[in-house]
Amino acid sequence: MQLYSETLGKDPHTLLKVRALYRRAFPRRERMPLRLLRRSIGAPCVEWQAWFCGEAFVGFTYLVKDEQIAYLFYFAVEESVRSRGIGGAILAAVLQKHEGKTLVLDVETCTEGAKNLTQRKKRLQFYLRHGFAPAGFCWRHRGVHYTALCRGGSVGRERMKQFFQKYRREALGKRR
Repeated sequence: MQLYSETLGKDPHTLLKVRALYRRAFPRRERMPLRLLRRSIGAPCVEWQAWFCGEAFVGFTYLVKDEQIAYLFYFAVEESVRSRGIGGAILAAVLQKHEGKTLVLDVETCTEGAKNLTQRKKRLQFYLRHGFAPAGFCWRHRGVHYTALCRGGSVGRERMKQFFQKYRREALGKRR
C-alpha cells in the first residue's frame, strides 16, 4: 500500500473530494461550516491533509496543534476502502509525525439507545486498538456528547478549552 498525503490547498478537484467525504462522514451538527475550515488553510496551527493510496483519494485529516498537543479534529476514510487497514495506516502516520505531543481526539459517547451505537462502539474500539485511552472527561457540543481520548500523555478539560480558544483566534480569526 503506497499511502501518502498532500496538504490541502486551493486545488478545486481535491477540495471537492474532501468536501463530499466530509458531508457523508459527519452529521450536520458535528460539522463546522466548511467556509471556516477553508479560512484556516495556511494557518501555522492547522494541518489539513488529503490522503491518497496510489492515485486514489482515500481520506482526509484535519488536525490542530500547539507545542504540546495535536488535536485530530476530523478524520475520515472513504467508505469503499474502510476495513482494509488504511485508517490505521493514516493514524500511524499522523502519530509518527507528531511524536512527542499528546494526540487528542473525541468520539461520540457510547450511550445506550443511540441510533448509531454499533458504529460508535466500532469507532471507539478502533482508537483503543491504536493506543488511545480515555482522557477522563466528556464534552457536549451542539447537543452531541463526546468522550475525549488521548495518546502520548494526558490533558484536562481546562487545558483543552485554552487550546480551542487559541485555535479560534489564530486559525479562524475569532476573538471569543
